[in-house]
Amino acid sequence: MNVAVLFDLEDTLVKTPWSVRQHVLEFRRDTRRKLIDLGIPKTVLEGIKRATIMRNIASEYVQRHFSEERARIYRREMEIFLNHYELDSAKKSRLFPETISTLQTLRELGAKIGLVTNTSRRAVNVVFKIHGLKEYFDVVVTREDVAKLKPDPEGVLLATRKLGARRFLVVGDLVLDVLAAKGADGVAIIVARDLEKSDSQDLFRSLPEVLRENKRARGEGGAFQADYVIKSLRDVPVIVQAEERKDRC
Repeated sequence: MNVAVLFDLEDTLVKTPWSVRQHVLEFRRDTRRKLIDLGIPKTVLEGIKRATIMRNIASEYVQRHFSEERARIYRREMEIFLNHYELDSAKKSRLFPETISTLQTLRELGAKIGLVTNTSRRAVNVVFKIHGLKEYFDVVVTREDVAKLKPDPEGVLLATRKLGARRFLVVGDLVLDVLAAKGADGVAIIVARDLEKSDSQDLFRSLPEVLRENKRARGEGGAFQADYVIKSLRDVPVIVQAEERKDRC
């Protein structure tokens, strides 16, 4: 099989506190406050709600305007701040019931499997250890490996290069994952388990700011486009086989 499958981690393979809207809002508020405390002007973050995009914009600002010493302090302080949330999320994670069987099926099909996440390697290692997931992945790309987080396609492109994959699918639960996939010219699958009840509705409310960050991911008329929207990871192997057949035609 010549198809690679790249998974997001949190709330795609494991359920975490990030599925609780109040937790997300708290993190966004604290991220904005921390960035401003570290010298990022309020005007630079104005109108941006998503924490990942705040951090991408802040990183660009630091690169352009901070001295080497000030940038080092910024990175150190952000690492301390992020670790608090990331490790707490990892320790509280719960495996979705279909995760292991889906990964096993993909292995049996001969697919290459990667992980591309906006969280840290420390947090990934905690999740892997708790749930026994490490053996299923050929490559893991974390926030330490990239300059810009999803929705930027950098992490997806890095994973595909490491896997030597020309055709690949990205499976995630957020519009950020979809846009990273489309920005890298891959197939985008969004897992919407409880779209009506969860923070997933926020995906669509935040599209304007996300699309400004990743214009390559626009469909016709600038609309959000995932190639597949599924309710369970169990559908992923079926989609992979369908995409493999397309590749042969």
